Amino acid sequence: MFDTHNHCEFSCDADQTLPQAIAAAQKLGIGFCLTEHWDYEYPTNPEQFLFDREAYFAKNAQYRTDTVLLGIEIGMQPHLAAREDAVPNGYLFDYVIGSIHIVDRVDIYEPYFYTGKEKGDVVAAYLRDMLACIESHHNFDALGHIDYICRYWPYADRHLHYREHAAAWDAVFRALVARELPIEINTRRLLDAAAIPPLQELYNRYAALGGKYCTIGSDAHHTAHVGRGLDVAARMAREAGLTPVYFKERKRYVDEV
Repeated sequence: MFDTHNHCEFSCDADQTLPQAIAAAQKLGIGFCLTEHWDYEYPTNPEQFLFDREAYFAKNAQYRTDTVLLGIEIGMQPHLAAREDAVPNGYLFDYVIGSIHIVDRVDIYEPYFYTGKEKGDVVAAYLRDMLACIESHHNFDALGHIDYICRYWPYADRHLHYREHAAAWDAVFRALVARELPIEINTRRLLDAAAIPPLQELYNRYAALGGKYCTIGSDAHHTAHVGRGLDVAARMAREAGLTPVYFKERKRYVDEV
């Protein structure tokens, strides 16, 4: 089983090295995919989430095996589609995650993004940009952490609910299904039991609209988090009827869950 979403020393917000992360994965008996951050025009520091791709492969290629893969997580913005689609070109990435970290050119990690905004309006903008990115970007392999925004917003109800934006969710899921793009079951919030039912409903709906595949990733930035919650995510995938997959050389393989 692969943990398909991890960050090491080429991500500025991680505090583990690749050898440390690999050792943690091997101890758990799981496969590992490195997916370092790449975000053009990051609002608070435009260079913070970029890295030297040549240096990345020069340092990390020695660790690549059938169970250690080298990928990238691209933070997508609608107006940057052409530049972001070009990022993996010419490099031997195994896997490219497309994620939403920024909405309306503002980092959704920042508290001021939510100032004076109702939750419903924030979700509508989040899903609008998510759909726009899926439709405009053509060089990524799976959609990362659909619940990323839940980590940071200040609302009493910290979860996303299908019923509150059903049409927008359906548009996102249909866009993924049309290109057979997997959806990631990100395990970071799965230790909160309250997060599971609303997420399960979203994954179930993606499957009901024709989605077949998911990836499973811990989004680990620290060694202790490598592989966390993969068993919970695997159960959620089974309940939704989704097949877990991983990518090697940008080709999709069924995971051994």
